[in-house]
Amino acid sequence: MSLLLVAVDGCGHAQPPVGDGAVGAGELPTNPPWLAKPLDTPPPAPTPTTQTVEAMPGTAADPRHTVFDPATIVPVLSEPRLAKVKAAATRGAFKAAAEGLKVLLRDSPPDAKTEPVWQYQLGKLHWRAGEPLAAAGAFDRAAAASWPLADYARMNAAKLLVQIGQPAEAAARLLQITKGTAIDEQVELATAAALAAQRKVDLAAPIWDAYLAKRPRPRGWQLVALRYGRALINQPSVSRAERAVEVARMVIFASSMGRGVGEARKIEKQALLSLPSPRRTRFNQPGLQELMTRARNLADARQGREAVAAAGKLIKKLVKDGAEDTTPSELSCEAYLARAKGLAAVRRYSEASKAVGTAIKRCKGHQRQVVALFLGGRYGLRGGNTSLARKRYAQLEKAFPKHSFADDARLHGAEAALDLGDVAAFTRMLARIDTVYPHGDMVDQALFTLARNRLERGDWAGAVAPLERAIKRQWRGRPYYAEGRPQYFLARAKLQLGAAEQGRRMLARVIRDFPLSYYMVLAYGRLARHDPKMAARVLTEAQAAEPQGDFVIADHAELHRPAFLRAVALVRQGEGARALAELDRLGVRNKKAHPSLLWASAFLLAQIEAPAESHGVLRSSTKLWKEHYPAGIWRSVWEVAYPRPFAKIVAAETKRSGIPEHLAYAIIREESAFRPRAVSSANAYGLMQLIEPTAKRMARKLKLPATVEALKLPSVNIALGCRFLSILQRQFTYNPLLAIPGYNAGPGAPARWVKKRPAEDFDVWVERIPYRETRRYTKRVIRTMAAYANLYGAGMHAKLLRAVPLVVKPSP
Repeated sequence: MSLLLVAVDGCGHAQPPVGDGAVGAGELPTNPPWLAKPLDTPPPAPTPTTQTVEAMPGTAADPRHTVFDPATIVPVLSEPRLAKVKAAATRGAFKAAAEGLKVLLRDSPPDAKTEPVWQYQLGKLHWRAGEPLAAAGAFDRAAAASWPLADYARMNAAKLLVQIGQPAEAAARLLQITKGTAIDEQVELATAAALAAQRKVDLAAPIWDAYLAKRPRPRGWQLVALRYGRALINQPSVSRAERAVEVARMVIFASSMGRGVGEARKIEKQALLSLPSPRRTRFNQPGLQELMTRARNLADARQGREAVAAAGKLIKKLVKDGAEDTTPSELSCEAYLARAKGLAAVRRYSEASKAVGTAIKRCKGHQRQVVALFLGGRYGLRGGNTSLARKRYAQLEKAFPKHSFADDARLHGAEAALDLGDVAAFTRMLARIDTVYPHGDMVDQALFTLARNRLERGDWAGAVAPLERAIKRQWRGRPYYAEGRPQYFLARAKLQLGAAEQGRRMLARVIRDFPLSYYMVLAYGRLARHDPKMAARVLTEAQAAEPQGDFVIADHAELHRPAFLRAVALVRQGEGARALAELDRLGVRNKKAHPSLLWASAFLLAQIEAPAESHGVLRSSTKLWKEHYPAGIWRSVWEVAYPRPFAKIVAAETKRSGIPEHLAYAIIREESAFRPRAVSSANAYGLMQLIEPTAKRMARKLKLPATVEALKLPSVNIALGCRFLSILQRQFTYNPLLAIPGYNAGPGAPARWVKKRPAEDFDVWVERIPYRETRRYTKRVIRTMAAYANLYGAGMHAKLLRAVPLVVKPSP
C-alpha cells in the first residue's frame, strides 16, 4: 500500500505556506520536490461505511493537485552513487566508508545543493570512525552552505572541537548559530562547556543556572549539574566553592532514584574542604526550612532511606527548638509526609502508615492534608490495616468533596469495605458514584469494579446495570485498557443470562467498533466458540468496510515551515531523534496537531526505520487510526504504528526458541518502544528489558555475554529475551499466554494466581491480577500481539483463536 499526501486544503484548493515560520528565501523552496508529483488516480469517494474519509479532514482530495510521497525522501546513504559507502558503513567499517565518500566528493563532486548534504554525512562517518578533527572539518564545510542543517553542522563541529581541546574555536562556531531550532538547549550547554574549557566558568555559570532552574527539570539534568560542579571546583574561589556545594546538593537531594549522587558527594566534599571554616559552618548547619526542602525533595525523588534520615533530622530539630508538638504546622506536616513516603519507598508500609497518620494531624488546615489522607489510605492498605485505610479514604471524601482525589477515595474506600466483607457498603458507595462525581476520572473504573464483583460471584444479572451506565457515559471508554471493556462484559452477561442472540450481536459490535483492542480479541475468541461462521464474517466485513486506495492527506502550511524542512533533512541523514525534536516544535505529539503534520511526520520517520520515533508519533497523538482496521488505506498507518525492526534477528531467534514472532515483537514494543539502549528504573536493559540475573541464566545455554553493554545489543538482547519467553511458555503449557504476566511479574506470580483460581474464566482472571502494572501490561501485550498477527501473520483466525482460552487453566 503506497502513501500519498495530496497538496490541497480541506476544500480542495491549493494551499500556499502561510503564517509565522513559513519558508524564507534562504530555506528550501516554497514547493519542495516531494510536493511535485501528480496523483495518478483519485481516492475513493466517501460512502456511508467509509467513516475514515469524513472523519479526517483532507483525505478526499482532487487528483489534479500535487502529492507528497515520503518514498521520494531518500536517506543520503541510500543514494545509488553511495552504494559502496553504505555497504562499508553497514558492516561497521566507518573509516573505509568515510574514505569512500571523500573520494566521491573529490573525483565526482555533486551539485551545489547536494554537496553540504554529503559533507554532513561525511562528518558523521568520521565521527563514528573516531576521527574528531576530520569530522569537525566536514561539518564546517557542510555549515558553509545555506541549507536547513547548517546550524546543526556548526553545533556538531563545536562539540568535536571541545572534545579535542579547541574550545575557543568551538565557541566561535556556536556564536554563529541562530536561535529557534530544536537544538537551542544543546547549543546553550555546548556554549557553557566551551566556556568552561577556556576557564571562563563565571561566563558559563548563568547558562548552567538557567538550565537547572527549568521545571520540570530536563531529562539527564544530573549530568549537566555534575559537569557544572566539577567546573566550579576546578577554578577555586570561595564563591565558586559555595555554588559547587549548592549544585552538588541538587543532585544529592533531588536526583530520582539517586542517580549521580556518588559523584555529587565527592564534589560537595571537595568544595566544602576548600571553604573557610565560618563559610563551611553555614552549609553544615542547615535551618528548618532547608531541612524541610531536603526531606521533601528526597521523598519525591524516591530516595527512601535518605528521605527517612532527612525527615528524622528535621523532626529532631523541631523537638529541640520546641516547634514539634501536637498542633498543626507546615514544617511538621512536611516532615512526617516525607518520612512516610521514604518508608513506603523501601516497602516499610506499616511504619509508613503510622508516620502518615501523624502527618494527617499536623497537616490540618494545610492544602497538603488531602495528600496525607490519600497516602494514608494507600499505606494503610499496603500495611495490612484495611479498616484504617477505609477510615482515611472516608475522611478525605468528607473533608475535600470537590477535590480531584475525592472519586478516587470513594473507589478505594469501597474496595477496602469489600476486603473487610462489607458488601453492602461496597455496593452503596459505588452504586451512585456517577451521579455524585459526574466528572470524576475514576468513575468508569468504579462502575466496572462494581460489575466485576457481581460477575465474580456469578451474579451476571447484577453486573448489567453498572456496565450499561458505563457505556452510556462514554462509548469508547478511557484510558486505552478500558476501550470496549463494558461492552464486552455486557455481551458476556447477556450470554450467561440466556439472551444468546443479543449476546452474539454485542460481541460482533465489539469486534467492529474496537479494532484489534484487547477486548476485541476476547470478543472474537468467544464469538468464534459460539458461532465461528459469524465471527469470521464479522471480522471480514469490518476489514472490508475500510476505504480502499491510497492514504492521502491534504497539504498544509505546517509542511512548509522551517522546522518540518529541518526534520526532512535530518531524516535523510538518519537522525530520527533529532527529526522528532524538530517536529515536536510544531506540536506533532499534541492531540490537537493538524492531521497533515501528524501523518506526514509518522511516515517521514518510518522512511529511515526509526521505529521508536515513528511509532511514537502515532502512539502519543491522535487515536483516530485505532478506530479503523489495518485494511485499505489504513493498513500503512498500522504498519508504522507496529513496525518490525531487527527483522532478521527476531525471525532467527523466535524460530530457535520456538515462540511466535508476534509475541516477541509485542514484548519489544511494550517493554522498550524499540529503544535498544533503554534502561529502566529497576535496571532492566535493552529491547526486551532484561535484568542481569535473568540474562545471565539465559546466556549460559546460548553461550552469549550478559554484561550491561551486551544487553544493549539487539542481537544479544533479543536472543536472551526469546529464550526466557520460551521457558515461560513451556512452564505454562496449558495456557501459553500466562508467559506474558510471568515476563512482567516473574513466573512465580501467575503460578500462584492460577493455583488460587484455576477454573476461573480467563477474561475475569486477567481483571483480577493483583498487580495493577502486570494487569495492564498483560492486556497491552495481548493487544499488540493481535496487531502483529493480523498485520504480518496468518491473521486472527490462525493465531489468536487458539491463543486465547476461555478459562485460565483448561482441562486436559
